[in-house]
Amino acid sequence: MTLAICPVWAAAAQPAKSPVPPGAEVIALLAEAKGLEEKDPGRALMVAQCATAAARGLDDPALLRGTQNVLCNATAAVDAAAALPIAENGLRISRKANDVRSSAGFLSCKGYALYLLGKPGEAAIAFENAVASAQKAEDKEVLADALALRGGSRHYHGRYDDAIADLNRAYALNVEIGQKSGQRYTLNAIANVYSDENVGEYDKAIGYYRQLLKENEAAGLNSEVATSLFNIASAREMKGELDAALQDYRRALEIDTAQGDGASVAEGERSIGALLVKQGKATEALPWIERALQHFVASDDVESIARTRISRAKALRAVGRIREAVADLEFAEQHFRAQNNPRYLAKVYETMADVRAAGSEWRKAYDASVAYRQAQEQLEKRAREEQTSRLRVQFDSAKKEQENQALLIENAHRGEALRNAERVRSLQRLAIILGAAFFALLAAMALQLVNKSRRLRRLAMTDELTGIPNRRKILEFLGRELRAAQSGGERLSVIAFDVDHFKRINDLHGHHVGDQVLCAIAEIVGRQLPDSARVGRMGGEEFLVVLPGTLAQRAHEVSETLRTALSGAIYDGFADDERVTISLGVVEAGRDDDVESLLKRADSAMYRAKGEGRDRSVSA
Repeated sequence: MTLAICPVWAAAAQPAKSPVPPGAEVIALLAEAKGLEEKDPGRALMVAQCATAAARGLDDPALLRGTQNVLCNATAAVDAAAALPIAENGLRISRKANDVRSSAGFLSCKGYALYLLGKPGEAAIAFENAVASAQKAEDKEVLADALALRGGSRHYHGRYDDAIADLNRAYALNVEIGQKSGQRYTLNAIANVYSDENVGEYDKAIGYYRQLLKENEAAGLNSEVATSLFNIASAREMKGELDAALQDYRRALEIDTAQGDGASVAEGERSIGALLVKQGKATEALPWIERALQHFVASDDVESIARTRISRAKALRAVGRIREAVADLEFAEQHFRAQNNPRYLAKVYETMADVRAAGSEWRKAYDASVAYRQAQEQLEKRAREEQTSRLRVQFDSAKKEQENQALLIENAHRGEALRNAERVRSLQRLAIILGAAFFALLAAMALQLVNKSRRLRRLAMTDELTGIPNRRKILEFLGRELRAAQSGGERLSVIAFDVDHFKRINDLHGHHVGDQVLCAIAEIVGRQLPDSARVGRMGGEEFLVVLPGTLAQRAHEVSETLRTALSGAIYDGFADDERVTISLGVVEAGRDDDVESLLKRADSAMYRAKGEGRDRSVSA
């Protein structure tokens, strides 16, 4: 855009003819552009272009860098590809001028553009550098923006604890500087983390989204109203409120269509299609998903293409087009593996196991289920590592503070000793008291840390939903009992089982009912087992029973007892004629078995049970 299109603001380039200070008009334009970013991105871009053109006529390099930074952000919201060269050029100029504040702003813009272009791995690197530069610049506004963007990126990669930490800091900074738009953006990002299926705080997320919806409606921010409706729909879908979610998706889509927001329209169409699949309407869902995919292919958005092909694979599997579904999932697997994204890899492998089983490819279904478990374990390991790191930092910070306090006391003591011997004796007594208190505090902290470590270990070994041993704990028990049995010439058997058509239960009744079913299964199985046996949840709807001192024939009898007990149980939320059935694989350990080979044989037997019609036990 040229200065001829901005005649009012061109005067800013001629300070001699204007009573206002040089650059004041440009600063006013920048404030206007920022204020328009949410309400009218196109208008915000036009104003930012005019501000940049006007700033070029002034001898103020710092102001010009500021206008180019605003221009970069405004451009990214409209055309992400066009924003990248602006960000790169701004970075070169800022680094040459040793301007870390501007560098942070251009890095944030670069990361945002890369994210929109479907390059989350490269975006994450830019966000990390943006936060480092913003901290060095000690600028609260720039740091809040960088933290909010990095928090969203960390959420995408499954780093939930780190994401919440970043977003909480960003929100606090935005409150401190009175940045309302930043508060809204960050609150929305926090709600997105809470609504993630691996976090599951759906009611809390919906509360935040509704708060944002009211604020956006009051401010007349139509595109943000659509975003809030879409997010409410997504959280309600995760809760199992499918009909209500579909209505909210359609309302959001209407607004995005009226706004001409092609990317949001495509995402809305994909989400509606995915929800229709859950409702058992795969034929109706496919056209929605295909339209979304066409848009993402046309815009070369590889990230969205991969996510949409997962949705299409589920629809294709439901209509029996297994080979096409596999092709979609293989494409998505390749992309998310390259991105090192266990969160979406888990979704790929979970769907792949279901698709392969539908095609009677039991071996490949088993391999996909193993890959799914590994992806879930990677997410769980990352969460544990983040929690441990936080505890370590908290302890080190507290310890350092105590050391500083002790040093201050010692210095004060020495100063008084030089002036008054009597006060020295008093201070010595005080130092002894304080020292005792200090060591008592350290002892209390150490005890607290030990207790926390024990609680963390218990949590790490217990399935959060059902309260029974998790995969790690049950495999540890199996390994110990297997070694004892082989060294002592004893017998040991295992039973692997999972719930038949569990996905259908979630789709028909919602995830909360599915969770209640899993809890009931854990309780019923626990009551039926001998005292020496253990049951653990391997992940999803899969369980493992370890039976020390048990022959295969007796293990098969136990498996039939479990199958009968679960089949005859009554579950909350189910109709009188609805039953829950399981498929079980039974195997006795051999002298050459290790944990892995024993599990493989048990899983193979379980998949045979599924292949033979489900609701049965099969012994290897």
